[in-house]
Amino acid sequence: MKVRFLKITPLGLGAVKKGWQAEAPAPLRLVSGVVCLVAALAAVASAATWTDRGEYDLVMGIRAEASAQKRVELLDRWQVKYPQSEMRQVRRELYLAAFEALSDGARMLKTAREMLAEQADNPVGVYWCTLLVPEVRDPSADVLGAGEKAARQLLTGLDTYFAAAGKPAAASDAEWQKRKSSAGLLAHRTLGWIAWQRADYSGAAKEFRLYLDQDAKSAEITAWLGIVSGLQKEPAGALRGEGALPDGQQRTVGALADQVYTAYHGDGEGIENLKTAALTSAAPPPDFHVETAAAVAARRADEELTRTNPQLAAWVHIRRQLESPDGDKYLADLRAAPLPRLKGTVIRTQPEAKPVEIVVGISQPLTDEVVLRVSAPFPNAAPAGTELEFEGTVDSLGKQPFTLTVLVDREKITGWPEPPASGRRK
Repeated sequence: MKVRFLKITPLGLGAVKKGWQAEAPAPLRLVSGVVCLVAALAAVASAATWTDRGEYDLVMGIRAEASAQKRVELLDRWQVKYPQSEMRQVRRELYLAAFEALSDGARMLKTAREMLAEQADNPVGVYWCTLLVPEVRDPSADVLGAGEKAARQLLTGLDTYFAAAGKPAAASDAEWQKRKSSAGLLAHRTLGWIAWQRADYSGAAKEFRLYLDQDAKSAEITAWLGIVSGLQKEPAGALRGEGALPDGQQRTVGALADQVYTAYHGDGEGIENLKTAALTSAAPPPDFHVETAAAVAARRADEELTRTNPQLAAWVHIRRQLESPDGDKYLADLRAAPLPRLKGTVIRTQPEAKPVEIVVGISQPLTDEVVLRVSAPFPNAAPAGTELEFEGTVDSLGKQPFTLTVLVDREKITGWPEPPASGRRK
């Protein structure tokens, strides 16, 4: 005997009791800055029946579970126990929501493709397949084909998916039209990307231009168009001459390029040289690189430190390299030659009276950084805060906490206080 407990919508499950339906869960959240197509589906509803009370109870447990991983485990149980449930597509939607929460794009795409295998125009499957295929690394021909089919179905079905009759009451006509346009842009983005992967650069450029005709400020698509144009034997969209963009589009793209470059680099320094180089070749050279704003600020700070305090700048460079992922290799190279002359502040000595080890701070006067092991003990102590200059060779490095041990000839240390005069009494 089959029992009807719930009304199912593509947005999830809502309880139905005596003709009353609870508010459906909110639409799936926005992904990759694209307005989610699922929001367009609020009005699409279809009745379905449970196989038995056991299936109903199982799904109620899924609905109440907060942990995405546990929801997946419960969905797996549902799948095994009721493989032919009338609510297979709803189950897949719940899988999608759980996989999204787990940032598992691969299983999301697999689930979306299963939805489309059963119903080629399923709007949820169409949306997610269109969105996710460009995120696949090294996509197979099969994946590209599935993405193309979904994107074309999305374009074909826009009027159906966003029909006026399906508009949520809370959405204005303008907002509904904006969602429809966003879904169309998503389809052109995916079709262009797929053509790019297939080395159909002119086809990719065509899709990207269709996108930019509606949203000329998209930095991503502008960059992609530049890449595929450069890969064509006769690059389209040149800055000058045949194939150049119209003047209006050149101004728009130029202003966007200035804006993106400045935001990334921190200022406009170097952009004119970049534009000049682009006139010569649409494709960037293999060693092309633009510094980030953070890298520019760090470089300029290093340059200023080198100018005003070269000894500290030398130490900052040494420590930075030692703490980098290639620190062990740098340490081996550092041992092969004497350190440059450095300046530090005494923190403590061992032993105190006639020290042979001196702990100094260089970047900060109270932070242990370097241990000087002296070739012969000093005849007298040096108080904390004494500034020394020294030269030596690296012996070892402790990483937790950072401590560089340096072997130093006593004669290579300057700034050590003179011993008391012989015979002087307190």
